[in-house]
Amino acid sequence: MDPPEIDDFHRAVRPFLLFSQLFSLFPLSGLFGATLQDIRFRWFGPGTIYSFYFFLSALVTLTAHLNYSLNVGTLGPAEISGTMYYVLNLSGAIVFLVIATRWRTIMEKWRCLEETFLHPPYAERRFWSLKRVVVVIGATMLVLAFVEDALHVASVHYTNLQYFQRCDNSTPFWTQFYQREHPKFFHYLPYSLPAVLLLELTHKIFLYVWTFMDLFIIFVALGLARRYEQFYRHIIQYKGRHVMGTVWRQLRLDYGRISILVAYMEDIMAPIIVCTTASDLYFIFFQMFNSFQFSASILSEVYFKFSLVFLIFRTLAMLMIASNIHVASLRPLNILRSVPMSSWTIDVQRFTQELLSSRNCLSGYGFFFLNRGVILAMAGTLITYELVMLKEVNPAPEKSDFCDGDKKLY
Repeated sequence: MDPPEIDDFHRAVRPFLLFSQLFSLFPLSGLFGATLQDIRFRWFGPGTIYSFYFFLSALVTLTAHLNYSLNVGTLGPAEISGTMYYVLNLSGAIVFLVIATRWRTIMEKWRCLEETFLHPPYAERRFWSLKRVVVVIGATMLVLAFVEDALHVASVHYTNLQYFQRCDNSTPFWTQFYQREHPKFFHYLPYSLPAVLLLELTHKIFLYVWTFMDLFIIFVALGLARRYEQFYRHIIQYKGRHVMGTVWRQLRLDYGRISILVAYMEDIMAPIIVCTTASDLYFIFFQMFNSFQFSASILSEVYFKFSLVFLIFRTLAMLMIASNIHVASLRPLNILRSVPMSSWTIDVQRFTQELLSSRNCLSGYGFFFLNRGVILAMAGTLITYELVMLKEVNPAPEKSDFCDGDKKLY
């Protein structure tokens, strides 16, 4: 059994994987076992059945949403955004299940490649260990997500309470509340407590999946970048010094282990990266456009603005941390360029060429790469989109009738 000071990736993320099981993700047992061989995935385990419940309820919700929008209501921007939300998050949950089935294999491969960096000379005692960084960032994101959800609940409750008191109190409040907030669902089913509980559970899982997709990319990026940072802090002692060729050969091999791990995780993470970036980018566009036309109670506006800021913050945090893999992988170039000519060997040359020609970063199937350039590209796209959409903004009327629905949250 490894000593407790070992700061490996699996030990850092397993508390969040266990917490995710409350929301039907990562139905694994043995996460806190003594070895990675204790991790088990069972197709007929309670957690897996729970996951399939979510898939079924999500499909029912999506079907009801589409059918209502096409045949009863209208297929406007709000309905399209709802469809995107359900499809992308359901796709993300399915990808997480696929990853869960392979999690032990993935962690065994990860541990094999990071083993060198868990012991001297690379291992180091630092206050901000990988586990502490993961806990702080993960806990912060989850707390902000729960605050966002609490503001949402408070705002829709206030809006519907005002409607109930000022416009229509012929129907019991909670019946009216859910029929107004989820018309696409209760158009097909009568209001009942079991239906409400199942609907709320499904929507809470959707919300968590949306947040956890960003968070999972952040966790993986932190784990990969940490190994590059350890390598750099070790190699910096050789800057400008005369070093034997065998040392550079071993350093090149150690660096190659991290690059192999990045390439391995790039293939695994590609579906999550595509779902996450598509979801984040689309809803930033959608909510920024809505912000020009939004009209509601003060509480609802607080929720809407907090939600938009949190979404932008979460997306930028994911992109910045993921892009740090590429930045950290290039830092050893400064050391190699300072190698004296008398110590320049074929291994130093090969190491330098590998650094210059390699592409050590995560990507979405190679269509785009999570480096610093993608942040500028997304920012430019966002600004262009908003300038175009400003022409389409319809000014809100100066007077509106609350009971006509103008003061609803959405």
